[in-house]
Amino acid sequence: MAESVLFVCAQNVCRSALMSAVFEESFRAEGELGLGTPRWRVESVGTQAPEGRRACRIVVELAPEAAGHHSARLEAEDVDAADLVIAASLDERALIAGVRPSARSRTFTLREALLLGEEPVTASTLAEYAAVLDSRRGTLDLPMPSRRRWRGEAASPLDVVDVHQLGGRAHRRGLERAAADTRLLASRLRRELASRS
Repeated sequence: MAESVLFVCAQNVCRSALMSAVFEESFRAEGELGLGTPRWRVESVGTQAPEGRRACRIVVELAPEAAGHHSARLEAEDVDAADLVIAASLDERALIAGVRPSARSRTFTLREALLLGEEPVTASTLAEYAAVLDSRRGTLDLPMPSRRRWRGEAASPLDVVDVHQLGGRAHRRGLERAAADTRLLASRLRRELASRS
């Protein structure tokens, strides 16, 4: 059975749709460069998503692969099938844990996964990678929230803020940063795991 990465946000039209499309595109591009591409199933869902909505316009501009995206609501089975779950924010991470408490050890916000994975990870599967990240929780000095936030800044530095309602410039800036963070996660996973799979 293929290993699986699940991206989760609230509505599944912006953040998780973008992260999923950028993640897949990163592997496709690196595969074309001969860097090896693991065969992972990549999906995205939303904790409050209505079924069948398309990705927002800015997501499609930043990741054309998302043009065919249709939103889907998070189900417990989605979490059960995933080896690594990447949530947009701590709110979604908490909702995932409420759906499946056993998934806490393999569920991280995007930025939390990046911070926990800054040091090299020795793993041969996504599940092992998640286990290493989980073992590092509580061992790092994670960034603290800023007391003065600009409009659209996340309450926690571990969050990808829901920028959909913040106007075009903030929306694009937030999604561009999320895309860059997702590319970094994909690159790390390819480097750490693709050569071993």
